[in-house]
Amino acid sequence: MVLGAATDVVGTILAGVVLFVVFSVLSAPGEGGAEEMVERLRQSWPFLLISMIVGGSFTVLGGYVAGRIARHSFLKHALAAGGLSLALGILVFGSDDGPYSGVVAVLGYGSHLPLALLGGWLAGRRLAGR
Repeated sequence: MVLGAATDVVGTILAGVVLFVVFSVLSAPGEGGAEEMVERLRQSWPFLLISMIVGGSFTVLGGYVAGRIARHSFLKHALAAGGLSLALGILVFGSDDGPYSGVVAVLGYGSHLPLALLGGWLAGRRLAGR
């Protein structure tokens, strides 16, 4: 369960850094400081949408890892990993007051546990197919 949550959180953070660099270079290279760029990206719907898709993909992967490592009760382990990574994500990233904060909260946080369960389901299907 812990490895599944770690897969989700660490993968999401690393991908977030890569997305930040890519969007920073593409949107306005050399303009302003890092704080200004963070503020611009917090208000960029394309950046937020892609970040949620990538983060959701790591949530599925985290649920999958939790289920595969456990080798039983796939959904239970995936749900536990998803709950842990959701709690860590809320603690680390806190609340957002950007223009899309409500949408991000509903879509991002609301889909987190179902995506983790999807990963656990995929792990169960993979082991059942052997």
